[in-house]
Amino acid sequence: MSHFQELFPGVYLLQGVVGGRPLRLPLLVGAQRALLLDTGCAPDVQGFILPALRELDLAPNRLGLIINTHCDLDHTGGNHGLKQLAPQALLCCGDADRQQIENPQAMFALRYDAYRRDHDLYYEGDARDWIIASLGQAQPVDLTLRGGERLCLGPDWEVEVLHLPGHSRGHLGILDRKHRALYGGDAIHGAQIPDLEGKPALGPTYLHVDQYLDTIRFIENLDLDYYVGCHWPVKRGAEIAAFCAESRNYVDQAERVIIEALAAPRTLKELCLSVGPKLGPWPAAVNSEHCYAFGGHLQRLQNQGRIADLGGTPRHYQAQP
Repeated sequence: MSHFQELFPGVYLLQGVVGGRPLRLPLLVGAQRALLLDTGCAPDVQGFILPALRELDLAPNRLGLIINTHCDLDHTGGNHGLKQLAPQALLCCGDADRQQIENPQAMFALRYDAYRRDHDLYYEGDARDWIIASLGQAQPVDLTLRGGERLCLGPDWEVEVLHLPGHSRGHLGILDRKHRALYGGDAIHGAQIPDLEGKPALGPTYLHVDQYLDTIRFIENLDLDYYVGCHWPVKRGAEIAAFCAESRNYVDQAERVIIEALAAPRTLKELCLSVGPKLGPWPAAVNSEHCYAFGGHLQRLQNQGRIADLGGTPRHYQAQP
């Protein structure tokens, strides 16, 4: 079985798996330099990235740029391992994500353990051990990006860095006008994150609702033929607009059912367990993963004055009359 899929001449999707879900890392190989978008989890460097590079006859010293789309373990965990093999490559990330990307302990505390104190939601046991192992070792970032930077891969190939916040504050994408493609990482999620068979494995995990909606609008107004996400099948032509609409519709539906549920005081955990199943047929075991998107909605609704934070341990929320 090949460890990569060729999308265009010089553009490959390195193919791995994370938690039973597809993980596709774009590799752009130009005449002057090669760019790898994301590094997977820590074990993925040996697990599928290096095997794919060997299949492509591309030595790690050919990598000129490694860009993390955002601060998540399946996109940054391989940073240290890959930089040991390709020290010449510039490791880059979104400016707002730098703290978490450089420091696995900070990413665990600020992303994966962020709901413990106020909401009694946290990972433990095997799940916690897997997260920590996947985060890998600390690795300094060489360069941070804010969007608008243009990167030359060869005499006839320039790509542009885009700032696509929502899933994280510093989320980046790569616009490839030569192939009319956007390599978008986890910028938009549709209505689900699928498993290897295409069935719902997780709900969307955006964090910053208004920025996420702005990113959806931005992407649907780009002139594209291809949208390439890390966990979803490649979207072509009219499928791009449909995926953007699906992403927006999920946000609208999630907010509506959360408001309805807050007719009585509820905690974030109660919302995840009771409202989450109304939004999709994912396994019951992953309902707590709605904490990311639902936590973002609670913050947005508070900012709009539509719900009140009643305090308590864990915190309770209720819709305003």
